[in-house]
Amino acid sequence: MSFRELRTLVAVADQGSITAAAEILCLSVPAVSAHVIHLEQRYKTSLMDRRRKPARLNEAGQCLASKAREILQLHEQLHEAVGSVPDISGTLVLGASVTVLTNVVPLALLALREAHPKLIIRMQYSRPWFLLEQLSHGEIDAAIVSEPRGYTAGVTWTQFGREPIVVIAPPHARGRTDEALLREFPYIRYSRQFWVSREIDAHLAQRGLALPDTMEVDSREAIEVMVKHGLGVSIVPQSDSTIANFYGLKTVPLGRPPLMRAVGLAQRTSSPKQRLIAALFDTLRHSMPKYGRRRPARPMP
Repeated sequence: MSFRELRTLVAVADQGSITAAAEILCLSVPAVSAHVIHLEQRYKTSLMDRRRKPARLNEAGQCLASKAREILQLHEQLHEAVGSVPDISGTLVLGASVTVLTNVVPLALLALREAHPKLIIRMQYSRPWFLLEQLSHGEIDAAIVSEPRGYTAGVTWTQFGREPIVVIAPPHARGRTDEALLREFPYIRYSRQFWVSREIDAHLAQRGLALPDTMEVDSREAIEVMVKHGLGVSIVPQSDSTIANFYGLKTVPLGRPPLMRAVGLAQRTSSPKQRLIAALFDTLRHSMPKYGRRRPARPMP
């Protein structure tokens, strides 16, 4: 039995099938199946209900996966306990939302790596709700996400900064205010699947701005290209102004005072990697523009 096999079993339990676990672990389906079979041979019992399609862990498999999760967490704590040297070392598995601070995160990670060269960071990008689910299951150590809508047991979210929400319009736009630009062109909606879209909708409703959307797009970069070609105007978080500046887009803050979204770091309440996460948080906070401010930790019971 190896820790890798235990991680595989936990992934099968969390993802619900061998195929889904293989995708998360970046392994082939036969490799994941081999790990499960090896555990079955070792404990001389079946761990999968193979009568179902797809096959799922049976009661014995679920029980072993629960114990495997505890063993893996204790193993992480052992590494943390012996990390008494002044420099921070170890591996930090970090998740990040695809829409948050795309210009700040790389700078923060670069500064963190220069300060702690022994620290290894494994990055993965996904939707915020999925990152919080992975965090609660112990699949990642921390996640950079905007303020969650709803709460996840055993997870704490702490703000380290804010991002402005802006109206972007074609270079030839005549309007000078956010409302003028929004009424000058068709509205391209930022996908409803992102939490920030709800903040935008609430702000528009409060101001009585009814904007019938002509299309809905889930990529900020794709929206910027469409706006550049004159297809419409949109409202997006200004995570990175590089593309907008390159296309010469007209950018105006949404609202007075400008609407901002809170961004922060989520972690497990009892994380065994507190030193690593604390170093990351401090670097992120100092990498933020001047409007970044820290807010007290918020438990998500």
